[in-house]
Amino acid sequence: MKLRLFRLLPLCAALVCAESASDLPDLGDSALANLPAHEERQIADTVARELRRSGEVLDDVEVTDYLERLGYRLVEASNDNRVSFRFFPIQAKEINAFAVPGGVVAINTGLVVLTQHESELAAVMAHEIAHVTQHHYARMVESNKGSGLMTLGTLALAILAASQTRNSDAPMAAMAAGQGYSMQRQLDFSRDFEREADRVGMTTLQAAGYDPRAMPSFFERMQKHYRNVDNGAFAFLRTHPVNVERISDSQSRAAQLPYKQWTDSIDYLLVREKVRGQQLGSRGALEYYAGTTGQGKFASAAAQQYGYACALWRAGRLDEAWSKLEAARKAWPQGHAMFDALAGGIRLDQGRYAEARTLFAEGRNRAPSARALIYGEIDVALRENKAAEAVALTELALAERGGDPGLHKRLAQGYERQGKSLSSHRAMAEYYALIDEPTAAIQQLQIARRSGGDFYQMSAIEARLKELRNQLPVDAKGRPIRNPDEDNP
Repeated sequence: MKLRLFRLLPLCAALVCAESASDLPDLGDSALANLPAHEERQIADTVARELRRSGEVLDDVEVTDYLERLGYRLVEASNDNRVSFRFFPIQAKEINAFAVPGGVVAINTGLVVLTQHESELAAVMAHEIAHVTQHHYARMVESNKGSGLMTLGTLALAILAASQTRNSDAPMAAMAAGQGYSMQRQLDFSRDFEREADRVGMTTLQAAGYDPRAMPSFFERMQKHYRNVDNGAFAFLRTHPVNVERISDSQSRAAQLPYKQWTDSIDYLLVREKVRGQQLGSRGALEYYAGTTGQGKFASAAAQQYGYACALWRAGRLDEAWSKLEAARKAWPQGHAMFDALAGGIRLDQGRYAEARTLFAEGRNRAPSARALIYGEIDVALRENKAAEAVALTELALAERGGDPGLHKRLAQGYERQGKSLSSHRAMAEYYALIDEPTAAIQQLQIARRSGGDFYQMSAIEARLKELRNQLPVDAKGRPIRNPDEDNP
């Protein structure tokens, strides 16, 4: 069954919003001892792994890289570097975002599309980051100390429930049945924690250079729209309770901060249109952009034409896509890596490989860190069945980006086409290891070992197997826990 782990949001919001705090918390040893850093990392690793398995994480490096840049800017401004954050775009229309202990932050594409300005998106992310940096879950465990209600076992039960059903109420029902705590008490606590996340998040927002007024204004706009259109889309408001008092409090705080206008970055504008088109689907996106561009209903001509070009490209209307992309470039003559990546993708699908290779290579000269361009140049070589060239390009990229799973996957493809089975499986093992799937990585290395090789290759495989086995999750008795969906090694 396809996992639906993005439905962990109701669970996660309940976990992180559960203790009263009128001032910034004193994160002493008492609270944090109940959920030490290594246990927070275990929770984060589990949720990250299950999110990837769910198929709900948007597989788009341009969107992911943008959210990471925005997220890391906010984390740096928060002056709390004790947590290693990971940001995931979730392909879902629901207006939602969530954070879990250990620094996993997930943002639904529906929320990205709803925002009108970059500061609004930054405000939601700053709010979620604050839940993590303020260790709300650890403090919630502290407040329930002795009751045995808030434990890692309860969290595991909820994760299991979420992974086995499409009913988003099931995780919460499982928790409520096992805990029996007062829902009114939980609600009172969550409001206090939400206000604290607003306060800390607003300070982070302002320190990062964004407009702090975006937080109360966005929440107020969501609340008004939610009252008129209660169609289940605004999950964020169900799990992050917003009331007049909270909005007024955040408005008052924002008014005390110095005003600084933030101009939306072209990165934000392009990413928002890209995910809008993916969310609308092929026909819906084409109808939407035909209407907005025809009537001139847009704030950025470059972003609208780019969104239209993406929609046409996905629909296979490649010549028209190229025409709209040219219009986007004309509207934004400074150029952009996302323009270069789309241009290369169009030419690649047209079978014009030489032009695609040139577009990706020239784009990389202007934006060396753009992963879409790095991937694109390798993909041209793979499409042309030039395996040796693909391997050489990938190894060159890996010298600078050794922790990139997409590169290891492409390296495996290149080796496979060269008939180098052992090397292909070793590369796939690294791919799985980087996406937190040690069991699958071990299986790839075991296949590689059976392929045969020289002494040095076999020694390297054995050493890596030992490292990966040490990364396997363990049960209460210290025994490795295997994914039941995986074959026996």
